[in-house]
Amino acid sequence: MNRSLARTLLAGSTGVALVVVPLASPAGAATRYKVDVHGLGTYTSTATGVTPTGTATGEPFDGAFTATLGANDGSLPEPGVCEPATATLRLEGSRDRFLELAATGNVCGTWVQPPTSVVTQVFTGRYAVTASSQRRLVGTDGFYEVRLADDGRASVFAIDT
Repeated sequence: MNRSLARTLLAGSTGVALVVVPLASPAGAATRYKVDVHGLGTYTSTATGVTPTGTATGEPFDGAFTATLGANDGSLPEPGVCEPATATLRLEGSRDRFLELAATGNVCGTWVQPPTSVVTQVFTGRYAVTASSQRRLVGTDGFYEVRLADDGRASVFAIDT
């Protein structure tokens, strides 16, 4: 390879590296959320809605969860119908750590389409942390979702936004 061509390629690749490295660094940085909880479990029906329970992982800690979900009219909607609802989540971790949040939003009935979809209702709403063993979390708000499946399984997801 002639020296002039080698210097041109080296200079060109160095210029590209200088442009790419600064742009890649901020985009590659991970965002750390105060609340980022994912949980799986089961649910039981109550007089006012359902109570999902299970195990959750994420931030600020892992632990057992108990949630509630209830439509404002007292019954969960049929497929294709959405209505106002409230939901709560209590996460209990080790060493007496806990987190409680309350949410308002809508619960929607969905069409079950086995084997790809067995979800019967989905709650989507906004939450606020109402109590926590970590004071910095109280008042944190974000997105909260509860999913119910036709076989008694449930999932919860909360993330601050």
